[in-house]
Amino acid sequence: MLALLGALLALLPPAASAGPSGAAGALDPAFGQGGKVVVAPPADAGEWPGGQAVQPDGSVVVVGTAAPARNGYAFLLLRFLRDGKLDPSFGTGGRVWTDLVTLSTPLRGAVTSDVALGSSSASAVAVQPDGRIVVGGSTQSGGTTAFAVMRYLPDGRPDPSFGSDGLALTDFDPSTNDAVTDLALLGDGRIVAAGAAGNAVGLARYRPDGQLDPTFGPSHNGTATTGQGLLNALALGAEPGGRLLVAGQAGTPGGPFDFGAARYSPDGVLDPTFGDHGVVRTDLGSTGEWAAGVASGPGGTVVVAGASGSTFSLLRYLPDGRLDPSFGTAGISKAGPDLGGAHAMVQLADGRLVLVGEELVGDSREVAVARYRPDGGLDPGFGDGGVVGTDVTPGHDDGAAAVLYPGGRLVVAGTSFDQQNLHPGVFLLRYSGVDR
Repeated sequence: MLALLGALLALLPPAASAGPSGAAGALDPAFGQGGKVVVAPPADAGEWPGGQAVQPDGSVVVVGTAAPARNGYAFLLLRFLRDGKLDPSFGTGGRVWTDLVTLSTPLRGAVTSDVALGSSSASAVAVQPDGRIVVGGSTQSGGTTAFAVMRYLPDGRPDPSFGSDGLALTDFDPSTNDAVTDLALLGDGRIVAAGAAGNAVGLARYRPDGQLDPTFGPSHNGTATTGQGLLNALALGAEPGGRLLVAGQAGTPGGPFDFGAARYSPDGVLDPTFGDHGVVRTDLGSTGEWAAGVASGPGGTVVVAGASGSTFSLLRYLPDGRLDPSFGTAGISKAGPDLGGAHAMVQLADGRLVLVGEELVGDSREVAVARYRPDGGLDPGFGDGGVVGTDVTPGHDDGAAAVLYPGGRLVVAGTSFDQQNLHPGVFLLRYSGVDR
C-alpha cells in the first residue's frame, strides 16, 4: 500500500508551508526549535508514535512502538514539557520502554536495548484526571496478539493497582490477532478500548481496576464483537448521550476496503436505528480506504474522516445512518488538493474539523494539515486555502496523531525516517491559532 501511495503522491501539488508566526496554522516558536521537536532514538533503535494526549499541566505524552537494537518490539512512552523538551522526571530522561512479552509472562517495568523482547505495540493513550496514563495496544498471545491495556503512574512506572502489575490483557479468540487502536475514558473511571478482534470490530470496557466490566456487551462479559462486513475499529468516539461510535474499514480481508462505521448503546449493544442494524458502509471508489477519526456532529449527525486512495476524505451521516446531503457533495467532502491520506482528526468547539496526514514534495514526504468548515469545505482562513504543509526533516515525514492543546494550538506527532529509511524517530509539531 505504501508503494502505491508514494506513486500517487508524486502526481500531487505541494501544500503551502507553515505561515508566519501569528497566522492561523503557523508553527509555534515557543515550542522546540521554531515549533518543531525531533527525538533521536537510542543507537541502532527505532521509535514511532501511535497516539498522544495532553496532561493537565500542559505536558504531552506520546505513545507508540520501540524497536530496540535486538529483535522485538516494546511499548514506547515519551513525555514532553510545555517547551518541547523531554521531561527528565519521567522514566529515564523522558522515555519509557515496556516489554509485555506474552500473555503468560509479561515483563515488568522498563527495559533496555540489551533485553530480548517479545512483540508489543502501543497505538492509543488517555490521561486520567489524577495524571495516571492509560495506554492501549497489542502484545503476543502465543502465535497471535491480544488487546493490551497498560496503566502507568505519573512518573512512568507501571501502576500496580491496575490489572496484573499494571497490565490488563483481553484475548477475544486465541486463533485471531486482536489489537487496541483507540481508547476513551468515562467519567466514572471506566475505560473503553476499541480495535480489531480478528477480522471484526472489537470493544472492551474495563473497570477502574483493570478488570473487564461485566455490564458491557451483548453477552455481559465486558466485550463486544461486530462483523457485518466491518474489519476493524480504527477510531472511537462518543455522542453526548453516551452512545459509542466507531469507524474503520469494511470489506473483505486483504481488500478492497471501504469506510465502515457503527453506533452502539453506552453498554456496547449495536444501535438498530443506525444504518443496517447499527452498521453503515460507504465505498468512495478507491480500493484502499481507511478511517482516521469519528465524532458526533451537529444535530445528532456522525462525522467520519480518513482517506480514500490518495485523498483526504470526510463523510457525514444523518442520525439514521444515511449520508447527509447538506454536507460536502451528497454527504462526502474531498475538498482541496489531494494530500495523500489523513491519519488523524480533531474537532474544534465550533464544529470545524482538522485532518492531519502527509503529502509528497519532490522525493520526500511532508506533514499536511487541513482545516474544514462545518459544511465540509476547506477553510480559507487557515494556511493557504485551508492547507498547511511542514517539512520536518530531509527524509520522509508522516503525521500520525494530533491533539488539541490549550490556547487554540494543535500538537502533531509523527515519524521521521533517515535517508536510508532504517531508523525511524518521533517528531512533534505545535501549531498556533488553529481555532481562529
